[in-house]
Amino acid sequence: MLVSGESVPHGKPAPDVFLKAAAELGVEPARCLVIEDAVAGVEAAHAGGMRCIAVVGEHDLPGLRKADLMVKDLTEVTVERMRYLA
Repeated sequence: MLVSGESVPHGKPAPDVFLKAAAELGVEPARCLVIEDAVAGVEAAHAGGMRCIAVVGEHDLPGLRKADLMVKDLTEVTVERMRYLA
């Protein structure tokens, strides 16, 4: 399965792409986790009722701070940190 911004009516920050992916997987949006590196993606995840991890690298963009969890890279994502997202 491939879902992209080209396969939905509205691109990010609209939640269409994430909602379509959840529907294709048969998963409720509230049970989904989005991993993003862009402000529009964080906004789209929340608009779709999903939790979001922002991979910020060396960026300090205020919009990325709206994510449920911010990490510099994916090595910082641990089970312990994920528990706080539930």
